[in-house]
Amino acid sequence: MEYIGRTLNGRYQLKKLIGSGGMANVFEAEDLSEGKTVAVKLLKQEYLSNDEFVRRFRNESKVIAVLDHPNIVKVFDVNFTGADQYIVMEYIDGITLNQYIRHQGQLRWKDAVHFVTQILRALQHAHEHGVVHRDIKSQNIMLLRDGSIKVMDFGIARFAREDIRGGQNRAIGSVHYISPEQACGEESDAKSDIYSVGVLLYEMLAGAVPFDGETPEEVAMKHLHNRPVPLQDVNPGVPTGLCEIVEKAMQKDKNLRYRSAREMLAAIEEFKSNPSIVFEYKYMREETQPEEYSQSIRTIRQEDEEEDDEEIVVIKRSPTILILTGIAAACCITALMVLLGFFYWGRDEKVAETPMPNLVGMVYDEIRTQDAYKQFNFVVEERELTDSYPAGQIYYQSVQPGTTVKVNRTIRIKVSDGIVTLVVPDLVGRDVREAEQTLYNMGLDYTIRTQVVEGVPADQVIQTDPPVGTQVEKTTPIVLYISRGQAQVASKVPNVVGRDVEDATARMAAVGLAVTVTEVDSDQEAGIVVEQSLEPNDYVKEGDTVELSVSNGSGFYQQTDVQVDFPIGSASRDYTLVVYIDSVDAGSMTVNPAMTPSVSLSMEGKGLQQVIISMDGRKYAVFNVDFENGEYTLAEGYYEDAIQQGSEDPIDPEGPEGPGEPESGPQYPTGPAPSDPEAPSGPDGAESYS
Repeated sequence: MEYIGRTLNGRYQLKKLIGSGGMANVFEAEDLSEGKTVAVKLLKQEYLSNDEFVRRFRNESKVIAVLDHPNIVKVFDVNFTGADQYIVMEYIDGITLNQYIRHQGQLRWKDAVHFVTQILRALQHAHEHGVVHRDIKSQNIMLLRDGSIKVMDFGIARFAREDIRGGQNRAIGSVHYISPEQACGEESDAKSDIYSVGVLLYEMLAGAVPFDGETPEEVAMKHLHNRPVPLQDVNPGVPTGLCEIVEKAMQKDKNLRYRSAREMLAAIEEFKSNPSIVFEYKYMREETQPEEYSQSIRTIRQEDEEEDDEEIVVIKRSPTILILTGIAAACCITALMVLLGFFYWGRDEKVAETPMPNLVGMVYDEIRTQDAYKQFNFVVEERELTDSYPAGQIYYQSVQPGTTVKVNRTIRIKVSDGIVTLVVPDLVGRDVREAEQTLYNMGLDYTIRTQVVEGVPADQVIQTDPPVGTQVEKTTPIVLYISRGQAQVASKVPNVVGRDVEDATARMAAVGLAVTVTEVDSDQEAGIVVEQSLEPNDYVKEGDTVELSVSNGSGFYQQTDVQVDFPIGSASRDYTLVVYIDSVDAGSMTVNPAMTPSVSLSMEGKGLQQVIISMDGRKYAVFNVDFENGEYTLAEGYYEDAIQQGSEDPIDPEGPEGPGEPESGPQYPTGPAPSDPEAPSGPDGAESYS
């Protein structure tokens, strides 16, 4: 990937891609200033011009910035200027709870309680600071090696006290975890998070989510109508009290759920002190569901009962599909639109249809007089100042472009009253870092230019363009003119970390700096600069000496592909293949030799190393791998008895032919089995080849 090896803002060097989402990529990176590993969440280039994605991205950092809890991922730094917009977070060495559940299946109830307790503590902290997460799911929960939990991805979180305008606070989370009120497009609150936690606890104990289906809308309808299969039917080993806790958290009427994360925690603590407890919660009958979505449910039920097969298909093409398609695209739709959709699509008579055009950026007063747009019924639901749309332009439409709609369909739009204007602050005489922070807090973009002004200290603001007191639009970039001291002594230090030593030396000499070179042990390729004694972009005296630390290549790892073949006629079942490099566990994958005659394993190492392949804990093959030259040989041949023909019984990993315990390195988890419910043995996050 093009970003690997880049250094952001002269500080964060991107090492490898560790995750990718809809709007951002996450990289493992090194903080060169503090010498520690961090995670950098970098907004994708294609979304820099998308106001909604930029708003969500900035919202995530704003939300996490107010939170400080051991079970919530920490944010160290943010940057929202220039071409690279990113959030710097703590690096989590682990796997997602979703990966762990898929590997383990049903979790022991003691482990599930241990995990959900930490999640609730994180949510209690967030809720008490006014933050609603709105997207709690097993994919957003990180599980560390010691069994501790980190809640992450606050991309669609919001502050509970924010104004509710234009449905922006009606975003719905992942379809398998959304609450009934979110599925209806209604406002979500802390009790919506409680419902999602109930779904997550059910998933841990049952080994699967309570509701699934072939389409997103089918899953959402089940959240509205269906009761999940009772936990004790799925996993009879779960105590009654814990089943009751799950059931109460997943009540469709949010007023019947736990009132807060604190209250649910109290119930879990009571259960932990007495696992045989029975709470005997009492609930109202199902037909007393909250008024805000009961009418939607009744309408859907009537349609399901009264319409024939062909009309039911039409119902599935109603705006309900748009609601759940909007889940992936972060699009919101209200319960009113659901009712309108059933009205339009449920009628028998044929109505002309037309594709929905893209209205965003168009002038409202112009399109409402044009014949091409008279087939729509436009309703302006909001007018306000925006960050980037001039007065009169449409910046929101309720139906996505390209969607086929009925003629005369009501389309809700929002029209800009103009671009937000701000007054350029007085920054003259202030330090550049203080000036940058001021502009960042105001939401203004800026660029920096340096000048030589006698008598003005380095890094001090000389002037701004536009000048102090000028009223500017929020999109106007501000130019900061900064003093760089006296011309005859000023040299700006280039950043040469990651460059070849010859190139680095030439760059330093070009700005008048002397260079000394010291070789150091490093995992970088020989001859690559890994550290420089002068900070990049600092101004120093011309003729000063900079020391370059250059890798001697002692720890440089290289990548080699090794092909592993399987015998013809192997038993058709899944085996766990584990790779050991010099007795250190380097990762694992699941294979079926009968279906896959060979696999190619990509691994990293240095020099000549021995690689052992085990199948279900028994030695299968031994290779001598020359990582420097990218070559390998089969050292001991294949032990075909490690793949027992036709056997369905698992092989004892402690058997005499197994590779034994590695000298060091991680062991792939076989499931937590702690005696203390507070400290189950968690997974190690070993890299999988699958």
